[in-house]
Amino acid sequence: MFDVRLIQSFLAVATHRHFGKAAEAVHATQPGISQHIAKLEDQLGFQLLERTKRSVVLTAAGEYFFEQSALLVRQLERIRQEGLEIAEGKMGHINMGIASSLIYSELTGRIAEFKRQTPNVALSFAVHGGDRLRHLMDTGEIDLAITTMPMTEEQFRPLVISTQAMGVALPAAHPLAVRDVVTLAELKEESFIVVPRRDYPLFHDTLVAKFQAMGSTLRIAAYETPFLNAIARVAIGEGVAIVAIGYGGDSHDAVRVVPLADDQLASMPVYAVVRSDRPRSSIERLLEVLSAPRG
Repeated sequence: MFDVRLIQSFLAVATHRHFGKAAEAVHATQPGISQHIAKLEDQLGFQLLERTKRSVVLTAAGEYFFEQSALLVRQLERIRQEGLEIAEGKMGHINMGIASSLIYSELTGRIAEFKRQTPNVALSFAVHGGDRLRHLMDTGEIDLAITTMPMTEEQFRPLVISTQAMGVALPAAHPLAVRDVVTLAELKEESFIVVPRRDYPLFHDTLVAKFQAMGSTLRIAAYETPFLNAIARVAIGEGVAIVAIGYGGDSHDAVRVVPLADDQLASMPVYAVVRSDRPRSSIERLLEVLSAPRG
């Protein structure tokens, strides 16, 4: 393996055709430069330079080595610089999955901000339901998931980066569909499409406890994880569902999403989830942008 310093000394001599000027260029002594050239020639097994009292002339082999080693040093510098950018999180590739409900949130603006700040990080993402995001994280097909579903297993590291306002998806013909806000008390006789407890135990248990506190029992018509699936069930008359308020803008004509008035269920935390066993500087930089306080 060649010492890059030897090659740099040779390049300086080959460029300036003078040992003294070459020494000045690389901030070395002239004897040190001579020693580097001798050592390099010994490693190569052929002569690079012919020296006279007045000039330095490259041999034919030296001319060839000069051209190739100049390319090599530039490539090594490029590799060093790119390695530094990767270490600082300024270069790389991130596969990200985002929950469908969050494309309506301000998080898309934060992602765009990250792309502006770090143009050399290739960022690709796909939109999925929360259950699909968990599977993609398990299999390693995505590096980061932005979701309202917490992933608390040891292999995951969740970070709360925002909140998402919640509402109730109601059939358009429902008497409460014209309201500006609705309470759980007004819905205690309704059947609900709910997130399975295995996917979001805190939200599920909180909803059940709310009904118990009202002296009622939560009626569960069906279990669904993706909000769009729950809205589809509401559209065909299976019940009502608590979904992200963002769906109110383009939900099915047969469904209206009305804001929910509740101190615990009116909003849900939004998580950026990464695998704890696969740290990467580019991902950490993205997390910084996603979690930065909004002005």
